[in-house]
Amino acid sequence: MSDSFINSLRKVFMLIIFIAAIAFVVIGQKNIGASGLGLMLLGLAMLIGLLWIYNRKYK
Repeated sequence: MSDSFINSLRKVFMLIIFIAAIAFVVIGQKNIGASGLGLMLLGLAMLIGLLWIYNRKYK
């Protein structure tokens, strides 16, 4: 496989994770209680992970 294909596949994968993380935060905010808090924290952890992956190459 070529590098451009792998890079584009990685970008699509990161976009899907980003959309899922935002959805977890929004859905978690609508739910009151521990389950809502858990969803919001999971979404936040996913977003922080994506930021870490993105910024890792700019060290």
